[in-house]
Amino acid sequence: MCSFSAYATSFVMQEDLLGYLLGALEADEMQRVEKLLRESPEAREMLADLERKLGPLHDDCEVVEPPPTDLVARTLDALPPLPPMPGMESSPVEPAADSQVSASTPGKLSPVLEPSDAVSWTWRDWVGSFTAACILLAIALPSMVEGRFMARKQACQDNLRQLGMAMTQYVNRNAEARLPSVESTGYQAFAGVYAPRLHAAGLMMDPRSTHCPSIRSSDFWTAGGLHSAEEEFASTDVAEQPTLVTLRMLDAAARDLDRHAVAGATTMEEQIAWQGAIARLRWLQQTAGGHYAYTLGVRDGEEFASPRFQGRSSFAVMSDAAIVKVANRVVRDSEGWASVSSPSDEGVISHGGRGINVLYEDGRVRFVPRESLGQLVDHPLVNHEGRPEAGVNIDDASLAPSWQAPFVHARQR
Repeated sequence: MCSFSAYATSFVMQEDLLGYLLGALEADEMQRVEKLLRESPEAREMLADLERKLGPLHDDCEVVEPPPTDLVARTLDALPPLPPMPGMESSPVEPAADSQVSASTPGKLSPVLEPSDAVSWTWRDWVGSFTAACILLAIALPSMVEGRFMARKQACQDNLRQLGMAMTQYVNRNAEARLPSVESTGYQAFAGVYAPRLHAAGLMMDPRSTHCPSIRSSDFWTAGGLHSAEEEFASTDVAEQPTLVTLRMLDAAARDLDRHAVAGATTMEEQIAWQGAIARLRWLQQTAGGHYAYTLGVRDGEEFASPRFQGRSSFAVMSDAAIVKVANRVVRDSEGWASVSSPSDEGVISHGGRGINVLYEDGRVRFVPRESLGQLVDHPLVNHEGRPEAGVNIDDASLAPSWQAPFVHARQR
């Protein structure tokens, strides 16, 4: 009886852990499982075993690309040639001498067609076939485009869930239960530093999980202000392939930059080397976080810190990265004139500009349409002051692309 009870308990635990990995549990169930993981070594071991078993499924999945979009040209090529226009005379084609066969030769078929069979397709047949092909394409193309959108959105959501599980394990190992931190100044003062920190903790070894299939890396980085100095690295590195940036690489780039700063630059060669060191560090900061935005941190009283993990359903941790532009408007208030910051969502470039996937602290991933971003109680891409900076309090989530600092005037090198 005891063994059966233990088996049933293990089965229920395994079922809960599987739902936790797939993000299929409710908020209260997620909290219950997270509490179990913190208290039970057996549950953590079982979770790791399930992750190993589910790993091949994630690695083997791939987004199926739809057929090429030149279906109209291919359909026209498959149609028979146009018949001659009425009144136009076609010049006869002389058959080859070695293939000419007399129609009167007994026992052999004549290659000459009867006049009634020479033109089997009329203009009416050709126009009808073309119209039918256009109707079929008009019906099929929207479905293929929507299917491609849904497949890429789902793949992106799977990436965010995987990163969310890594965040949860990172928090469980942190004494203060805080998410990976972003420094206020210095070479680690950028949002994408979350990825090197997860890698250093052994929780993220494959950089493919930081890339959204709906965005081209070159387009994304150019929209983010890739300077000509960094284009050298974009051309030497394989820009469309995910790059794993580590803390060791950041430390080496910072030391190289400090060495040039101390030695100074008195010659042209030294100036070029110095600018190259700056460009190298910027390139690492720009690509470390991939295509995703991460929390810039919060102001906890008078201090700036990484958010403390509380399993909140409204606190955004990560999302598809968007290039947010903030416009300052001067309006009249009760005491005179005041400047008001209003975010613009013109920079949403993921998923065809339709919207972004958002990962919340409770592990839920939600697709937020572009037009609904400004209607949320807590805009995930700006703080409560309407600025793309760190949150103004512990409940103010503010996400930013990899290269962005927690404060506009923060020194990153």
